[in-house]
Amino acid sequence: MKELANEKVCLALGYFDSVHLGHRKLIDVTRKTAAEHGIGCAVSTFSNNAYKVFNSDGKQVYTYAERCELLSELCDYILPMRFDAHLKSKTASEFLDMLFAKHNIAAVVCGYDYLFGAGASGDSDFLKEYCSQHGTDCVVVDKFELDGVRVSTSLVKELLSCGEMEKANEYLGAPFSVSGKVVHGRGAGRMFDIPTANLKISTAKLLPAAGVYGTSCVINGETYYGATNVGARPTFGITKQAVETMISDFDDNIYDADMTIYFHKRLRGVKKFETPAELSKQIHGDIRWNK
Repeated sequence: MKELANEKVCLALGYFDSVHLGHRKLIDVTRKTAAEHGIGCAVSTFSNNAYKVFNSDGKQVYTYAERCELLSELCDYILPMRFDAHLKSKTASEFLDMLFAKHNIAAVVCGYDYLFGAGASGDSDFLKEYCSQHGTDCVVVDKFELDGVRVSTSLVKELLSCGEMEKANEYLGAPFSVSGKVVHGRGAGRMFDIPTANLKISTAKLLPAAGVYGTSCVINGETYYGATNVGARPTFGITKQAVETMISDFDDNIYDADMTIYFHKRLRGVKKFETPAELSKQIHGDIRWNK
């Protein structure tokens, strides 16, 4: 993904923190508007965890790196902004003045509920008036609903926190994913004769409710299915939270590799088994959830 430099663009304004269906619709409008003007399509997003400026416990559905991977399939350029006390203190006019002075923006697109500037003083009407004064096209996208439900990041977060993976995926428009580096774990996979990948996850990342999920991952261009345990491992008396994936029909060494795991459905909750043998039997069934 190329970062925005001096190219003339149509810019989608927002956080796009979960790249859900509403975000995708807005970016689609941006792409079509850019094509009409014969310019590039760019999307703004925060390069840090903006939620922490307001709430120290705030988690992101997708980290900045994960967001860039998703956005790279939807637009030409990305405009990263760091949301900090300095940016937070800018008035709506100061924020737009800064944006237009730094970048070659020929058109902008935002959602009907887009807010910006200190105290959220700027809204879509303010943006339209500003653009009108500066000879810039401005498109405001209406509310996006699916089956009468307004799609939002807060709704996606709620569904993930409840383990309702299939419904969350419906609103995301793609399987929820987690990216990280494969690290050495406790070696349980060898005990069960199943390749196991333990991911090191960013602390800013929102994880779904504890449980075992039917997942897939892409390794060396090939897709493999399996099951991912999110949470503790009570059968072994381990309370530390982890993301541990058992991969079906795979036997390569992937330590230190970067991996993305795609979550398709919740299979069951975390459970303490009487013996490792019982757990092994369960896991061998879990990893074939899609068969």
